[in-house]
Amino acid sequence: MGSSSTLVKFSLILTLELLVLAKAINNTTNSFPHTTDSFPIDTNFIFPSPIPNWPQGGDFATGEIDLGGLKVQQISGFNKIWSTEGEGPNDAIATFFEPFIPDGFSMLSGYAQPNNRPLLGWALVAKATDNSSDILKQPTDYTLVWSNGNTSILNPAYFWLPIPPDGYKSLGLVVTTSPEKPSPDKIRCVRSDFTADAEMDDWIWGNVYGLRPKIRGAGAQPVSVGAFAFQNDAVALFCLINTNPNYTTGKLNGFQMDAMFQAYAPYVYFHPKEKYLPTSTEWFFDNGALLYMKGQESNPVEVESGGLNLPTGG
Repeated sequence: MGSSSTLVKFSLILTLELLVLAKAINNTTNSFPHTTDSFPIDTNFIFPSPIPNWPQGGDFATGEIDLGGLKVQQISGFNKIWSTEGEGPNDAIATFFEPFIPDGFSMLSGYAQPNNRPLLGWALVAKATDNSSDILKQPTDYTLVWSNGNTSILNPAYFWLPIPPDGYKSLGLVVTTSPEKPSPDKIRCVRSDFTADAEMDDWIWGNVYGLRPKIRGAGAQPVSVGAFAFQNDAVALFCLINTNPNYTTGKLNGFQMDAMFQAYAPYVYFHPKEKYLPTSTEWFFDNGALLYMKGQESNPVEVESGGLNLPTGG
């Protein structure tokens, strides 16, 4: 594809969505003390460079998304509630958290992850856009779904499933370290028309798994809340659904997408005699491929559609 004096530099696209990137890192806080044993979870995942200021437009990078009357915020700062230390081998330890709750918002679920990786997770909190709305309600009671209180005096834990009012669904569990039921004000249930079915995701610990929407993919409107569940009780928990007619408001526009590519897309350098490329060369030509000439590396030019300006005869 040209002479040996030519080097083509391609920028590949990374698909990075929503405020999983922009808000999560800004909110991340390590809120619990270190124990005598140190685990990767005791440190936060940190990007190697500051997060850029993204171009404004829509709900992207604002910290909140309106799901059609229900505003959600993604929180990655947590209070530690309980760790499974002492409940099994160190390579099978997990920690359970509650998100910090901003003023006016309510918890929908806790968050949990294994201890063998840095703390990098999130949970959604929510509030109705209209204070008189009944989209969120307190649970009527709680059901204890798991406890080690009879076997662990020094490290007890109690996992509670909120019982929703009629017409509402529960989205997450509450974890406590005492046998008393949580306050009804601890968590909120969501009106059924704002919920969608969930299913088990990756394993976390024991019989505990993450939850994700059953319906996923391009154009899908269900929204994960970052919750976890016991395998036998997963059917009792749900995820959110975006009822906003303009449900793409939280996605990146063209300017934001371009800024995202500039900040995070990797550069892949191909040898001039490379025969196998990851996609059609025409796609690269139309999506920012640059032509570098030997001795003029500081002055690249865009490859024209169809590669018309590429060197020939080499």
